[in-house]
Amino acid sequence: MILCPVCKQSNDNFSIKCVSCGSFIQERVPNLDLFAMIWQIIESPSAAFKKIIIAEHKNFVLFFSLFLGISAAFTLIGIKRSGNSFDNLFPLLLFGTAVGIVISIPLFYCLAGMFHAAVKLLRHEAEFKVTYGVIGWSLVPIMLSVVFVLPFELSTLGLLLFSTNPSAYEAKPIVSIVLVGLDGLLAGWSIILATVGISIAYRFRIIISLIIVLLVIGATSFLSYSIYSSFNI
Repeated sequence: MILCPVCKQSNDNFSIKCVSCGSFIQERVPNLDLFAMIWQIIESPSAAFKKIIIAEHKNFVLFFSLFLGISAAFTLIGIKRSGNSFDNLFPLLLFGTAVGIVISIPLFYCLAGMFHAAVKLLRHEAEFKVTYGVIGWSLVPIMLSVVFVLPFELSTLGLLLFSTNPSAYEAKPIVSIVLVGLDGLLAGWSIILATVGISIAYRFRIIISLIIVLLVIGATSFLSYSIYSSFNI
């Protein structure tokens, strides 16, 4: 709780103004700075999410959703081994990027909506704007994966990354394990950030937040895979 310096009223940690006298009790955060917030999420996730929660505008969330869509598209292509349907990497790259951009915003809103519904079952005062900001900024590691790891995977493994004849593991086992491991670590980091953000925003215990995160991600992944599989690509 935050104690008002003027009237000594106790206020919620995320309040900007005192509920009693209306005095400002902490600094306003009109907008979020992209690079400063990315660094703060890396350095101090708890402090970063507190700032994201009280921010008036949850900037850059849709920007991060683009990377979620691209990551999801190439992940599904790899799981389905759709590379077998392409003669070279370039058309697959165009296809995956185009699909990722198209599905990015609907996928993110589906993800954020499912998180919000899950939170609302336990906390009636949940705000979609808060859930939207927390889940959006927890995608920072996914952005790093798409920007840094995916290009390296494509340049070293090429079409093998999405094919079975031979697979990337059969052709280059060490490189394949290292790169897939990096992807897994970044995905795990994103899960941890979402867990921390949800627990801070809605005062859940970490274990409850983790269960919510895993259930929602599992449900969203299953739904995405089912939809993609229906196209027989």
